[in-house]
Amino acid sequence: MNEKLNLSFWNMRHAWLIGKTSYLETVRMKLFYALLALSLFSLGCSFLLQEFNFGSDELKFIMDFGFGGMTFFGSILAIVTASQLFYGEIEDRTVFTILAKPIRRSEFVVGKFIGAWFCIVSFVLCLTLCLMLSLFVRESILMSQYPEVFSEGRLLNYLDVLGFGFMQCVRLGMLGSIVILFSSYATSSLFSIIIGVVTWILGQLQHLAVNAWGQYDSLFLNTILFIVSIALPNFHLYDFGDKIALGESASISVYLQLVGYGALYCALYLSLAVLSFREREL
Repeated sequence: MNEKLNLSFWNMRHAWLIGKTSYLETVRMKLFYALLALSLFSLGCSFLLQEFNFGSDELKFIMDFGFGGMTFFGSILAIVTASQLFYGEIEDRTVFTILAKPIRRSEFVVGKFIGAWFCIVSFVLCLTLCLMLSLFVRESILMSQYPEVFSEGRLLNYLDVLGFGFMQCVRLGMLGSIVILFSSYATSSLFSIIIGVVTWILGQLQHLAVNAWGQYDSLFLNTILFIVSIALPNFHLYDFGDKIALGESASISVYLQLVGYGALYCALYLSLAVLSFREREL
């Protein structure tokens, strides 16, 4: 029993070390800082609207702008980072050095996912904190200019903003795991990136397939819709930024369900990636 426990711990340590090294690689990438700068610049541009004196509606616009940039630029980062971290090792032939050590392919796959996900979390956390600070400063200014609008205090719940950012980490983690799955057997990183973009778009539209399933007479079409509704995660579930901007709060049970949903799909895609990578000839 002790040997099994030690072996399990040692395997987890391998994956963690690979993930840590991969994360350090990602934060040195120019793409990380370029996307972060673009996101912050986009958020800064939203403050130009303060000259129009939109009052509380301006806060909603800034929040929507920040949420949109977080989702859009974060998705690009997740796709490119996951692809480069995984396939880059194969292109540079460094994977042979890694796997020549007592490291299993499953540990390599999980480690790369950890590195990519930590990069995503760092990116989203930076944007979320900057968005919260921007909203707090602008709301404080508006409170002094329009005291009648804020007669009952602040309108925004900043914990919901933080919660939305964490949910985007879950969503982008699912997207990264999908890209790693395709990278496990892809012959080029460009293929993984293209498939990642297509999957991102289809995941945003997956709820339409769920709603349309069973409404057609064609067995073939219903089968396709059923496969799409099961094989792809519903990214649209994580698009509740509009509700937060309108002052609605999500319950703890909703957050837990979304975390469980994302963890389930990540585990599924990573398991398939491990199986695929085990069969790959390097």
